[in-house]
Amino acid sequence: MINCPDSAISPKIKCAICHSVIKNRHQIYQTRLSLGVICKECRKRFSIEDIEMITNMFLAYGGYFGQFKDENLSIDNLIIKFATQINLGKETLTSTNLKMWHEVLTHGISPREFLKALNDYI
Repeated sequence: MINCPDSAISPKIKCAICHSVIKNRHQIYQTRLSLGVICKECRKRFSIEDIEMITNMFLAYGGYFGQFKDENLSIDNLIIKFATQINLGKETLTSTNLKMWHEVLTHGISPREFLKALNDYI
């Protein structure tokens, strides 16, 4: 039967951004373009544009927000690392931009925090 529940499928629903288990299914948010659902906390924390970008990034490259929580991660060092790769001709601006955003998000730095740091850096 098509509609028969499969016992091998987990009944847990996880947020597409932070991977926290969503217990109250009435408080989920689903983006227009993504199949994943977003928890109430991520919906409050991120703008709709951020949610679209983050879910697409994680769909394409894997991971989740805060996967590699590291208190020692320096945004300045991250910017210098990627700028050096571009200057050495090892990376294109587009690929570096994608990798940088993915690394920032998987380390639990929000787009707003990162853009502020970039603005302060410049």
